[in-house]
Amino acid sequence: MKKLILILSIMSYITSHGQSVKQKFTVREAVEYALLNNLNLSKTEIEKKIVQAQIAEIKGQALPQINLNTRLTDNFSLAEQQLPAEIVGGTPGTTVGVKFGNRYALTGGLDVQQQLLNFTLFNSIKSVKALQELQELQTLQTKEDLIINVVQVYTQIQIREKKIELLQENDHRSSNLIELSELKLKEGIMRKLDVNQLKVSQSNLNTEIEDTQYTQRENIRMLKILLNLPEDQEIELSEKLEGSNKITIQDELTIETNVDLMQTEKQIELANIDEKLVKAEFYPKLNAFFTYNYQGNANEFKFSGPNYTDQFNGTWGLAASVPLFDGFQKRKRLLQKELATEKLITDKKLLEKNIKKEYKDAREQIAVSEIQVKNQKENMALADENYNGVKLSFTEGIAAITELLDSEYALRQAQSNYLNAQLQLRVSELQLIKASGQLSKLITQN
Repeated sequence: MKKLILILSIMSYITSHGQSVKQKFTVREAVEYALLNNLNLSKTEIEKKIVQAQIAEIKGQALPQINLNTRLTDNFSLAEQQLPAEIVGGTPGTTVGVKFGNRYALTGGLDVQQQLLNFTLFNSIKSVKALQELQELQTLQTKEDLIINVVQVYTQIQIREKKIELLQENDHRSSNLIELSELKLKEGIMRKLDVNQLKVSQSNLNTEIEDTQYTQRENIRMLKILLNLPEDQEIELSEKLEGSNKITIQDELTIETNVDLMQTEKQIELANIDEKLVKAEFYPKLNAFFTYNYQGNANEFKFSGPNYTDQFNGTWGLAASVPLFDGFQKRKRLLQKELATEKLITDKKLLEKNIKKEYKDAREQIAVSEIQVKNQKENMALADENYNGVKLSFTEGIAAITELLDSEYALRQAQSNYLNAQLQLRVSELQLIKASGQLSKLITQN
């Protein structure tokens, strides 16, 4: 019995500790958690290290390139040359085969190359530095997108949560009304057709609740992905829809801190460097070199003794390469690079116009959405009051079933319009802080 109690106690402990603790997040906490744990951001850190390695690789070309070579050769079958026989006392007019060289040869050498003048290399170093800065801007954009996605999904969950709450209130009222109507049906005061219509309306309402709950679960799963949380981790939003802090909006457009524009400007800088890389191919190159070699020979596999001979030799100098003519290939490559730069400059002008438009559109939409939220909240209260009045009249036999269903539909529509206005307001706020450059500024300052 004691063993059974012990086993049950252990199982209870494991079960209670195996259950995941529900994590609560405010909007700010969710954003901060995502910035620390999101997998896409982890990828950008890896990409940043790749670029750093590329920079080190290019810089390494400016350092001395040193190679040590060694070789052991076995000339097991030496080539034979025919010489006049009289050289060795043979019959004049005939030839004799003579083998030259040693069977074994040991060679080794040190080779050092140093680039002294190479404009292509110098511009390549500038190019990879600009590429690193572009990578940092791409990381900044990834953070921007992550923050916007987290806030949007968080808001959508808040909206769905409020919608489910309102729909369940409607369902509760419908249940009470159906219960009352069935009593009146038994008393012969109400028609069965009216009761059936109420049940159909409630069934449609339950379907809407189920659809909203499914969408809510989808949004929660998406938030877990953004925060890189386990699938079985339970989460809860600490902020409700009406209690959420309003996003602080600046009143000016600082277009120079817009991350899309900064990336385009950096791409133009890279394009200018690409032009210089092609131009560098027109200039001469100058290298310094140094070689020092060793050679040893023997007819026996011995690398010492009187029959082994060896020697050292070395050279150093300068080597220049001057391009003269390549069939105008470099000129055509340069033209392509110049046109690519021109296209990017045009893209920048177009982007600036679009950013200004997005900023103005977002500001106007915020103003409209704020009015709509206020109006729809009032409208929702009026629709609720109207529904309750019609419901009372219906139960008293004064109002028709169609009037009740119309007022119920109007209430649900008013609730939906209110929630949509809330969502549109938050989306517009996010679009504004992104277009204005405020978001990228906040990220870089923190």
